[in-house]
Amino acid sequence: MSLKIAFVGVGNMASAIIGGLRASGYNGESIVGSSINIDDHEAIEQRFGITMYVDNKDAVAQADVVFLCVKPNMLQSVVEDFASVVRDDQLFVSVAAGIELGALAEWLVKPVAVVRSMPNTPALVGSGMSGLIANDKTTESQKEWVAQAFDSFGSHVWVNEEDQMHTVTALSGSAPAYFFRVLEVMIEAGKAQGLDDATCRKLATYAMKGAAEMVTQLDDDIAQLRRNITSPNGTTQAALETLEAQGIEPLFTAAIEACAKRSKELGEEFANK
Repeated sequence: MSLKIAFVGVGNMASAIIGGLRASGYNGESIVGSSINIDDHEAIEQRFGITMYVDNKDAVAQADVVFLCVKPNMLQSVVEDFASVVRDDQLFVSVAAGIELGALAEWLVKPVAVVRSMPNTPALVGSGMSGLIANDKTTESQKEWVAQAFDSFGSHVWVNEEDQMHTVTALSGSAPAYFFRVLEVMIEAGKAQGLDDATCRKLATYAMKGAAEMVTQLDDDIAQLRRNITSPNGTTQAALETLEAQGIEPLFTAAIEACAKRSKELGEEFANK
């Protein structure tokens, strides 16, 4: 079955999803979008071969699946504006951080299937990771379709409790920024040792990329992969002992806890508006 897909808001994340869908075989005629930024419409249409609308109602009314890709603080007013054209058989997928399923269901008015997602920015280069949770109106076939859609630009995990989405944010949604910061520090440290910026950037980033590839492609325990390159009294051991002495474990644990805590606070702020 070929579903009609609409995107309300077509920014970076929507573009990543559309690009993934198109690469996985969806034709442009199956996808529409809506955005108030009229000046961007022509470029989006030419890039993806889709049709763009100014009025969200025009896009939503013809869709089987609707991706909600607007900023969280705008989502309620946007949804309430097109709620009059919502159908019982539609599936809505939100990428707005912090907006809970209950709020989405209330704004949509009708008892429709809703999936809340937390993708991350590597989706822009086809390496995204997304956390997903569905309401009880969402069928198994709809969940399967959503999973395939998110896998078209990376991978996904499902969680069963909505509170777990805060941990998803901490471990995945915000995590690329942690790794960018680590790379910044490594690059500066390499430059201090006499290498130029471009060489340091390439060495550090490919090491990080390669390590991630090993974890995702090999069945080995992560601790074992670490031990495999840690010779007794060698260079790697010296570096790791320094990281441990400086408190890498409590540091990252505190950072992840702080991220999850702030995610929960933001969710409560949106819920109380």
